[in-house]
Amino acid sequence: MPLKVNGNATGFRAHLFTLRRGVLPVRVFTLYCKACKTTYRSNYSVTQAEANTSIRQYYRDIPTAIEASEYCYVDRSLLPLIRAQMAFAHASGKTVARIYNRGISNMPERVPLTSEHVWNAFYIHALMLDVQRRQVPLQFPHHGPQAERFRDVMAARNIRMAGTGQPQWAHTCDECERIVRPADPSQPAIRINACVMDGVTIGHPRCNVDRCVARLASPRDRFCEEHSDQERQCAIRGCNNATTDGMRTCSIAAHRSFENERRERGKALFRLRRRHERTMQAGQRYGDAVSKKPRQNPRKARAETLSNLTKKAAISRRWTHNEELIVRTCGVVISRATFYEAESMSNCVRFLVSTFPPQLPRAHPSFCFFDSACLLLKHILANNETRLDNIGLVVDVFHAINKHKDSDAFCQLNCNPATFPELFNEKNEWWYNSSACEQTNGWFGFFLPVVREMGEVNYNFFLDEMILIHNEWQVDVLRARGTRPRLVPMSDLALPR
Repeated sequence: MPLKVNGNATGFRAHLFTLRRGVLPVRVFTLYCKACKTTYRSNYSVTQAEANTSIRQYYRDIPTAIEASEYCYVDRSLLPLIRAQMAFAHASGKTVARIYNRGISNMPERVPLTSEHVWNAFYIHALMLDVQRRQVPLQFPHHGPQAERFRDVMAARNIRMAGTGQPQWAHTCDECERIVRPADPSQPAIRINACVMDGVTIGHPRCNVDRCVARLASPRDRFCEEHSDQERQCAIRGCNNATTDGMRTCSIAAHRSFENERRERGKALFRLRRRHERTMQAGQRYGDAVSKKPRQNPRKARAETLSNLTKKAAISRRWTHNEELIVRTCGVVISRATFYEAESMSNCVRFLVSTFPPQLPRAHPSFCFFDSACLLLKHILANNETRLDNIGLVVDVFHAINKHKDSDAFCQLNCNPATFPELFNEKNEWWYNSSACEQTNGWFGFFLPVVREMGEVNYNFFLDEMILIHNEWQVDVLRARGTRPRLVPMSDLALPR
């Protein structure tokens, strides 16, 4: 029940989730200006709140408590713990809420912190940090569900983060850049730096139509809005018949049999029956070896019927292929991209060009390690691509030893790291850690169960924020090592090499 105070302010009861004192009952006051019809709340103000187009204008400074829902607030001191748990323990919002309720809260049964509260507080706080860095106001629509209210703002930040958007994109330090001074003091010093590119298999739900990158209305959908009419067509590609009986295939026996088979595969009974069949087949093979009689495979007919349909089906949802990272050899992640179809060489070229744009020539690394650098170089040469001419493409040391054949003359002549004297010292020790991306992927890949069911906007926002948190920690580690981490001014990056 609202409480009137002098007729100018109203207050209501809420709960504050804190780090050191558990859950606290609080009273939240709002102020209203009759002249301008503006309501002032603890996090934001709203003018003409009753209008459908009203906007929440957040205050410039981050408040002491983030409004996760109308009656639940998260103390600002708790947010660093939530962010750290997500970034380094790969905890989901549900896991973070459980940890808080069991380990910190003094009222876990009465007033629990929920997954929705955690995610709302995380997203709003991250957006507040983002606008602080850019010194712009933060605005949301006032009406609508809390989870959808700031989706457009998140999508706009996702676009800014692509390519050169990470705060540490212009990072350099003594572990990823080496300054070589020539014998002639009149000549300028030469900067030699390196990065590593590699992919990791995680992704978000996408449209089932090949090469379609349109956003899904819901992560549970199989098709985007443009291709939504295909929901009513048979899921076997090339078949234009309508679906029947509430299934995703038409009435053709082979198509319906394939769908039933796919549905059964996820059930425990199906798996147990297959184990039984394999055991029976093994026993039959033993009997055949003794009696030398021809053996019959009970699954052969079904396999022959369905084998040609597997690659043509769109029965289930489809996920993007992988995430590609570019990492400085010191471990700082400078860019990320989602590859929808495959880790193709054309996608890699586009990713490199967006991360190292031609108008910033000094941003280009001297060397880029990539496990398929020889294939990438062949693609660049075949397509007369000149925007990456200043970057030496080298196979990383591990893959050069274990994955690339001695008989591959092109690779050995052009991409073997041992042929580049800038990469090792007089003691034959490598200057740069060419496995930095593989090591980073070991951390990044554990986000798969957290992001697998996220929509595209939340997926990209979350992963970009995790990289940002990781980079902040990595820079602190580098600073403690004495490697002088720093950001190169944009004016210097625009100079010719």
